[in-house]
Amino acid sequence: MDDWPPWKEKPKNSHSGRILAIARCIFEMHYTTELHATKGEIKTFDNRCASDLEGAARVLNQSGFTRFIDDIGRRSVFLCEPPDFEKIALSEDAQKVSGDQVCDAITWLANSYYKSSEEIDYLAEIMK
Repeated sequence: MDDWPPWKEKPKNSHSGRILAIARCIFEMHYTTELHATKGEIKTFDNRCASDLEGAARVLNQSGFTRFIDDIGRRSVFLCEPPDFEKIALSEDAQKVSGDQVCDAITWLANSYYKSSEEIDYLAEIMK
C-alpha cells in the first residue's frame, strides 16, 4: 500500500504496532463522554457487545490499556493517556495477548459498521 501520506509515520506491522493502532483508534474514535448513574459524566468505551468492537475491547483490557467497569464486559475506561500508549503496547502484558486475537481485532475494526482509523485500515490492508 503506497498511498500512505508521506508526512505521517506509517503504522508498524508488528504485534505491538497493531496493539498501538487499536488503542489509538478506540481512544480517538470510540472513547466518549456519557452520564453515569452515580459518578456523573465519565468517558467510556462502549463496545456495544458487537463482535467487531468486542475484539478490540478484549485486546485493550488484556494489554493493560483499559479495565471494564461493568459485569458484562461492555464498557471500559482507559487507565492511561495517549503519551503512554507506546510503552503499554510494548509491555509484557501486551506481548502475552494472542497474535491471532490482535489480527482479528484489526480486521474486524477495518471491516466494521463502526468507525475505523486510517492506521487500522492500512494495517488490515497489508495483513491480507
